[in-house]
Amino acid sequence: MLSSKLSNSFAKVYSDKYQLTVPQWRVIAHLAEKKTLTAKEICIEAGLDKSTTSRAVKQLLDREIITGKQAKTDKRATELALTAKGNTLYQELSNDAAKWQDNLFKSLSSEEQTVLFSILQKLDEKSN
Repeated sequence: MLSSKLSNSFAKVYSDKYQLTVPQWRVIAHLAEKKTLTAKEICIEAGLDKSTTSRAVKQLLDREIITGKQAKTDKRATELALTAKGNTLYQELSNDAAKWQDNLFKSLSSEEQTVLFSILQKLDEKSN
């Protein structure tokens, strides 16, 4: 429940200010991290289904936030990457995310934050 609440809370940041959907944000975030990915790889990395990914990719291509070129290894696939506009958008979103996160965690002491992140890391490692 907490994960869903936090996700919905942060979604307001990128949906209101940047007119992005959750799948679009996930595509941008994964491309920022990996630099280039195919739509199929984004499905796997972001945990999105094929149609949702396809729709998000098309919308981001139309807005010139990402670009696509034929993959060198598989002529049927398109390698996607952020454009300069997309990189700028990602940096702005990252700054907004950091502010949102700082505001969220300011209610916890430094010690509580350390304990929380330690617990979350252990749970994440255990779930892999």
